[in-house]
Amino acid sequence: MPRTKSLATLINHYGNEREFKLRANKISDVYRILNREIFNNRLKKPFISIKRMSGALGLFEFNPYASKNCYKIILHNRFRNFQEFVEILGHEMVHYYQKLVLKQNSAKHNKEFYSFKKKFKKIGLNLKRVYR
Repeated sequence: MPRTKSLATLINHYGNEREFKLRANKISDVYRILNREIFNNRLKKPFISIKRMSGALGLFEFNPYASKNCYKIILHNRFRNFQEFVEILGHEMVHYYQKLVLKQNSAKHNKEFYSFKKKFKKIGLNLKRVYR
């Protein structure tokens, strides 16, 4: 992994041609960069897990009754490329922001969700409802 912590550097390093297999040690750096660039460091790090899923590349879970890990981001273990992983993590972080900061009852694909589209575009990412 490159020493510089720029998102563009990481995306260039991993490239867009090959499949990206997610490992737990890759999530923290990307999470920190996205939190700084898009969310102004307003998000605490939730519990993030990697799991093989069918029908989704990522999801955000909120359980108000949990004593520990009431906010969870679950990511698929394989992505088309590194950029797709970054976009999915960012997508789930928007849902987390909706719940944690905006205090919305449901973190859906609404007006507030799509208000982040410009910030994503500014750093070279796409924010959309469905990927693939």
